[in-house]
Amino acid sequence: MTTTTRPAQSSLTDRLMPREVTGWVRATAWASLLANALLIVTGGAVRLTGSGLGCPTWPRCTDASWTNTPAMGLHGYIEFGNRTLTLLLVLIAVLTFLAVLRLRDRHPAYLRIAVAIAVLIIVQAVVGGITVRTGLNPWIVGIHFVLSSLIVALAAVLVNRTRRASLEEVAVAERRDQVTGQQARRARVLGVVIVVSAGLAIYLGTLVTGTGPHSGDAAVVARHSFNPYWITRLHAAPVYVLVAATVAAVFLARRDAWPAPVKRVLALLAVLVVAQGLLGYYQFFNNVPALAVALHMAGSAAIAAVATMAAEKLFAVSAPR
Repeated sequence: MTTTTRPAQSSLTDRLMPREVTGWVRATAWASLLANALLIVTGGAVRLTGSGLGCPTWPRCTDASWTNTPAMGLHGYIEFGNRTLTLLLVLIAVLTFLAVLRLRDRHPAYLRIAVAIAVLIIVQAVVGGITVRTGLNPWIVGIHFVLSSLIVALAAVLVNRTRRASLEEVAVAERRDQVTGQQARRARVLGVVIVVSAGLAIYLGTLVTGTGPHSGDAAVVARHSFNPYWITRLHAAPVYVLVAATVAAVFLARRDAWPAPVKRVLALLAVLVVAQGLLGYYQFFNNVPALAVALHMAGSAAIAAVATMAAEKLFAVSAPR
């Protein structure tokens, strides 16, 4: 019995905790990215259906129950469903941590990213509880959203790096020192501008949402007192910078023959930014319809991931050997 179980146990351990970057490592990185992006989408559903206080307390759903009850109706199911997604995020974070643990000597950054994601998920859960206990205070709700975007960005970096380390075609296409000299400096500046402007746009977007009509609950909930017109214009400013930086990067990538993966991710970012901008203008001129807001929030998660991937690739191909 002993001789037959040990190899199986060893094989399972090696799969879960490999000593080199494998498909499993890449899969956990992608799972971290997609699951945390999904949390943004489901959080949007909570807000837009007025279910933010479907579970009126935290960590319990009610003072007497850890779960929602039928008497709480649809709002209770939606809010509790969003809470239970945290358990999936924790599971994926643990698997990601285990997947990169034995790689810490060769790829120490992977472990740091995995630990940061796990810690931020815990912080995110606590901030979610504070959100409920403060009656959906818009400042806390904004922090809640920004934390999710940050986790998505970290997972995007992990996806890029694990693919480059384990897929030969990616390693060749994104090898260092392909963009040199003045081009390398431009690439790095554009990478910084893309990430910073995307981050500012996401944060200022939380202020716009916190000023708008979708408070997350049917009752009277505190809102920001900003002028809706001016806070929207302020939110648009970094979006314009992001558009300009993306267009400049796409142009330089084609003119200077930057690596194909960089061209592809910049093209994808350009499409996302244009679509997101059009959605934003549609919301502004049509009294902020819920479906458009939901799509805009999903687009925000996509931009957090793709803008980070684009910047990371720009830095990778312009780094010295």
